[in-house]
Order: sequence, then C-alpha cells, then structure tokens
Amino acid sequence: MNEKRSRRERILTDPILPLLIKTAIPTIVGMMINMIYNLTDTFFIGQLNNKSMTAAIGIVFSFVSFIQAIGFWFGYGSGNAMSRKLGEQEDEEAQILSASGVVLAVGTGILLVLVLSFQVEPFACLLGGNASPQLLGYTVDYLRIIIFSIPFSLFALTVYNQLRLCGNVKDGMIGLLAGMVSNMILDPIFMFGFGMGFVGAGWATFTGQVIGAVVLLVLSYRHGNIPVRIKAARFDRTRIYHILAGGAPNFSRQGITGIAGVLLNIAAAAYGDGTIAALTISAKIAALAYMIMIGFGQGFQPICAMNYGAKQYGRVKQALKLTITIGTAFLLIASVLLAVFAAPMVALLSKDREVIALGTQILRIQCLSLPLLGFYAVSSMYMQNIGQYARALWISVARQGFFYLPLLFLLPYIGGQTGLFWVQPAADLLAAAFAGIVIAQYARRPSRDS
Repeated sequence: MNEKRSRRERILTDPILPLLIKTAIPTIVGMMINMIYNLTDTFFIGQLNNKSMTAAIGIVFSFVSFIQAIGFWFGYGSGNAMSRKLGEQEDEEAQILSASGVVLAVGTGILLVLVLSFQVEPFACLLGGNASPQLLGYTVDYLRIIIFSIPFSLFALTVYNQLRLCGNVKDGMIGLLAGMVSNMILDPIFMFGFGMGFVGAGWATFTGQVIGAVVLLVLSYRHGNIPVRIKAARFDRTRIYHILAGGAPNFSRQGITGIAGVLLNIAAAAYGDGTIAALTISAKIAALAYMIMIGFGQGFQPICAMNYGAKQYGRVKQALKLTITIGTAFLLIASVLLAVFAAPMVALLSKDREVIALGTQILRIQCLSLPLLGFYAVSSMYMQNIGQYARALWISVARQGFFYLPLLFLLPYIGGQTGLFWVQPAADLLAAAFAGIVIAQYARRPSRDS
C-alpha cells in the first residue's frame, strides 16, 4: 500500500520532464524488445531463403494484430479506469475493474480458440493466404499453432496494460519481456536445434506467450500492484462502459490495422509472394522507430490519466506538449537514418533479391510520412486518458480506417504496384491533419478547465 501511495505522489508532484523520461524508459525498452521480437521470426525464417515462408509470417501477423487489438481493448479500458480511480483514491473499485477486464479478455480468448481451431484453412484463405498453394500451406501450419496462444496473449496484454497505466511500468515490462525474450531464445532452438523448421517459430511464439502470462500473474501480486483476483470481478453498466468505451480507441485502431493488413495482402497477391514479403519486412522495419515513439507516449499516459483524475490540468497540458515535441523530433531523425540504411536493413531479413529491391523502395517511401505519426499517436492517447472516448476513437480509426482503406483501392488503380506502395504515407498525412482538427475543436470548447 505504501508503494502504491508513493507512486501516486510521484506522478502528481514530480517535475514533468524527468518524470516523463522515467516512466517512458521502461516502455521504450519494452517496445524495442517487442519489435526485435516481431523481427525474430522473420529473421530466422529469412535464413531458410523461402519468400513464401516470409510472406506467410506477414499473413498471420495481420491476424495477430487483431488479437492484440482485443488485448489492448480490455487492457487499456480497464487500466485507464483503474488509474483514474487510484487518482481519486478508490482502490477497491480499481481492484474490481482489474478483475473484470481480465475475465472479459480470457473469456474472449477461449471463445476464439473454440471457433477458429476447427476452421483453420478457410480462415487462412480469408486472411489472404491463398495467393499460392505453397503460401497457403505455410500459413495454415503457422496459424494452427498461434490460435492456441490467444487466451495467454490476451491475459498478458490486459494485465500488462493495467500495471503500466496504474504507474508500475517496470513490472509490466518485466512480464511482457519475459515472454518476448523466451520466444527469441527458443526460435533458433526449435527451428534448427530440434529440426522443426518453419513450424518451430510458431511453437516458440506459443511458449513465449505462456511464460509471459505466468510472470505477469506473479508480478501483479507484488510491489504494491493491484493483484489479479478473478473472484473480485463485478459487472454493471458503468464498469462495462468504462472498460469497453475506454479501450475502444485502441481496439479500433489496432483492429482496423489488422483488417487493413489483410486487405493489403489480398491486394499485393496480384504482384506475387515477393511483394507480400517485401511489404511485411518494410513495415516491420519502419515500425521499429514508430513503436519506440509509442513507448515514449505510453510513458505519458499514466501521468495524463492520474493527474487528470486529481484535477491537475496544467500538468496534463505540460506533459502533452513535451511528449509531442520529443516524439516528433525522434521520428524525424529516425526517418533519415532508415532511409539511408534501408537496403542493408531489408537484406538482414531476406536473401531474395526481388524482396530486397522492393522492400528498400517501400521503406524509403514510408519514411516520408513517419515524422507525422508522433503528433497523431499522442493526440489519440491524450483524448483517451482524459475520458474523451469519442474523440479518441475518431482519431484512432482515421489512419487505417477513414483514409488507408479507401486509398488502398484508389492508388493501386491509378498507379499499379507503385501506387500500392504510396497508400500508407498518404494515409499518414491525412490522419495527422485530421487529428489536428479534432484537437483544435476540443481546445475551442466552452469549458477550458482541462
């Protein structure tokens, strides 16, 4: 209890910049490991020199993005509400919200396993894995394993976000990293040491998810955290609203990203497995910079939510300005470096000449809009953490929903394969402009207390 009070006082009273850096460092480290983790399967599978295998990873990754969306939905929704309740010193209600979020997440995961495990091949086709018979076979093999990791993944993401949003970023990161590092270590062991080949990457991912879930469960009972106690779950209209509405921006953003990924794979299938593989690799490399910035933004979130709950609105605004400024500056520098070193970075993940050439071109195009994503992402986080769920939702779905999906049909029709490569940068530009409009409208509202 003393640790909980001390954490709350630090968030409400410490100078903003040092506090922001302190809360952001663990999430940045976590995001870096997360991206390395996401690249690990691609790297080791790339050593097998089979572009259909690399493309299959991209196909399944679009499904994994959707599962992550569900985890973020329950984790952010319950975590944001818990953080505000801690700011209001209502610890018992925070405990109820924690258990309720976990029950919803795990229950959803079990239901998905029961439904999808009997429809693996049709589902693989739905994801765009039927571009070629070889691609479909690899996609089905990998997907069959990943489906059974869903409940563990949803539990881990929910508890991680609860810990992080309630101010204990360190424990959340330790739990998440335990699973990621386990996966990274087990990839070469299963694939090459045990001779399991391509499917070994799937089993390494499954094992890592289980380990991460167990570690997060243990850590929730330590260091003044709110423990996961399923019996404490209570459902009423208000709690369900805060969990579902509070996490809706994250679910919508990540869910639409998954849908957009599926449609992109279907569109890219017209140009062959090499194009799908190149899009997969370039997207993961660009995400290295973006996810580091997201990690910095996640350090802002507990500061924003808890200070808003304590009605310290000046500190919220100060933290918002610093987060946007630092995040944008970082992405600008990262974009230059990624553009310069695009070719060797793509070559690390594929030995196929076609994939390297296309991946380099795509990555350099994506770097043009990358600096805009700092403002875009933090705008949504800000709206969400102060309870402006509708505004946060509009911003969250704008990038991949309002703009990306229409452009995915329009630009390839106009410019063919090159038009396909320009879809994401064009969507980024329009989404950043849209976020600016939403933020400006909120700033001009009659009540200016927050």
